[in-house]
Amino acid sequence: MTTASVERTITAFLDGDDSLEIGNIIHSTAGAARYGYSGPLVGGTTVYSWSVGALVEALGEEWLDEGWVEFQLRKPVYPDEVITTRVTANGGDVEFTMTKHSGDVAVRGTAGLGVADFLTEITTANDRTPQPEPAERPFITRAVAPLGEDLPAMAIDLSAASAGGYADQKARDAQPLWHGDRCRVHPGWIAQRANALLAHTWRYTAIHASSQIQHLAAVHADQRLLVSGRIESGYERKGHEYAVLDITLSSEDGRDLVRMRQPTIYQVAAR
Repeated sequence: MTTASVERTITAFLDGDDSLEIGNIIHSTAGAARYGYSGPLVGGTTVYSWSVGALVEALGEEWLDEGWVEFQLRKPVYPDEVITTRVTANGGDVEFTMTKHSGDVAVRGTAGLGVADFLTEITTANDRTPQPEPAERPFITRAVAPLGEDLPAMAIDLSAASAGGYADQKARDAQPLWHGDRCRVHPGWIAQRANALLAHTWRYTAIHASSQIQHLAAVHADQRLLVSGRIESGYERKGHEYAVLDITLSSEDGRDLVRMRQPTIYQVAAR
């Protein structure tokens, strides 16, 4: 049964070094300033991760086994902003917002149990053979972006300690679900795999725009997980170059556990 209303509050924080040496400089003060932002942008999947506790409370653990979520990032989130997640029932599904103390809605989304209609639109890679990270990763631009092509797949040996560390340090989610032998893997970590797969081959300055995520089965730690996918398409909006990333997370025995679509700005417009 869906809980009628859930609310959680967190103070936003930068989940990495504030340095131009990081992989995506939009998450640093100096890097964000190059693109006209007043401070470092907190990663979109990190912001989403702060809503997960409320979503699990509202929908139950079964949401992690077969459930879906889609959300849009509407405003940038900066460190030290107070963010309140509000989840409200809407029939069998839920709606949620993540609102800044200024009153601006940073994230708006919906979630529910079962299989979402959008799943049929998410494509899968033809080649799922994991590849090592290349010695040098070029910077992705519109001129070289492999639109409509598979990305080299990657394998991740995810330990329970690493999965629990993500929940503690990035999501700040203290639920016991994320700890212990073969614990569940936090949905925030799962959502991050889209940009992780892009970063497996390319360097970039990127901003997460939105996500559609379908959980097909429980994702547990202490196994090798395979991330595969493709850049389904691309488009330009307000000077930004977007890539639509279609990603599949598979188990070590070949079962598809999660599929997701994530439009991402991979080339940020100068301001």
